[in-house]
Amino acid sequence: MEPLKEMYSRDWVLGLGNHLNRVDSKIKPLEFQKQVFSAPWKEMELKQRIDRLSDVLIENWQGSIADIYPNIISLIHSLREEGVSDFNFPYIFLNDIVTKTGLDDFDTSMKALEKITVFSSAEFAIRFFYKHHFQKTVKQMQTWSKHKEPFVRRLASEGSRPMLPWGIGIPEIKQNPEIHLSILKTLWDDENEIVRRSVANHLNDISKLNPDLVLEFCESRFGKSKELDKNLKHALRTLLKKGNKKSLSFFSYNTKWKPTKINLTLRKKEINIGDSLEFEVSINQTPKDTTKIRIEYKIGFLLANGKHGYKVFQLGEKSLLPKEKVKITKRHSFAPITTRVYYPGKHTISILLNGNEYKLQKFELKRETK
Repeated sequence: MEPLKEMYSRDWVLGLGNHLNRVDSKIKPLEFQKQVFSAPWKEMELKQRIDRLSDVLIENWQGSIADIYPNIISLIHSLREEGVSDFNFPYIFLNDIVTKTGLDDFDTSMKALEKITVFSSAEFAIRFFYKHHFQKTVKQMQTWSKHKEPFVRRLASEGSRPMLPWGIGIPEIKQNPEIHLSILKTLWDDENEIVRRSVANHLNDISKLNPDLVLEFCESRFGKSKELDKNLKHALRTLLKKGNKKSLSFFSYNTKWKPTKINLTLRKKEINIGDSLEFEVSINQTPKDTTKIRIEYKIGFLLANGKHGYKVFQLGEKSLLPKEKVKITKRHSFAPITTRVYYPGKHTISILLNGNEYKLQKFELKRETK
């Protein structure tokens, strides 16, 4: 698969240059393309390329955000007229123009981000305004939580997350995650799924910092609809994986239940990095009970410091009838990925049933054979 940074191809940038020329005739498409692709473009990663695009536009549109804002809006209109859809990631550099030229003009910057976020989400950009105008940004997000446009409402939840992936950290939010609770109360049952999903992710962030706050928030909100219950479950996913008894009880998982018998069988005790660990789980239900079970497996990944880091993966849910026997086979890939480094040595795997751990086994991960 081609790296995401390659989405900014020469043709794409030239096409952007053509739209820019319609907005500002001083910008010549080929010259714009040349500016963007000047060295060291080839060595640049995605974030650096996004920075380059915003920097080149700022260079062409010298001035404050008040001067540049009309051009950004005209560019978005031009792109939409050509069929470019909203919520379009490649144009995220438009938000960077606001953060680089508008930190001293809060009102115009908010006006700009309110428009741009519909076209290309501004959750990363708004973090810079938290850094420089914390209380004003909190109030702005509260206002946006009641906006008629769902992508703006989503920004109110997504941009204020305590642990937003790829977003700059805001210590005041992480230390006081309840600060945006009013926004979450407003949006948790929003009519738009993309907004509700953001609220669930925000609540999941909070659960890592203040579990009781999220448990209290969710407990009184179950039962409104299956769809909303699904979102609440997504909000509790980290607590569920940790075997938190209260969160498990919300979904009728009996944490005191134990199977009559459980086995975990590994096809091989030694595998190479790049291969898959194949295993089988067999579970025997008790003679008299019908039990809803949540089945997961936990891998202890060997870390560079010789310790283990643990991650839980779901195998499924099932309602077991009396004396029922279940067998599940699974392959867990150890193919190299950008988000995890695999270290050769002893790893572990165990099974979780309704949050309780069973049958820990060890296996050896070896370097790829050439």
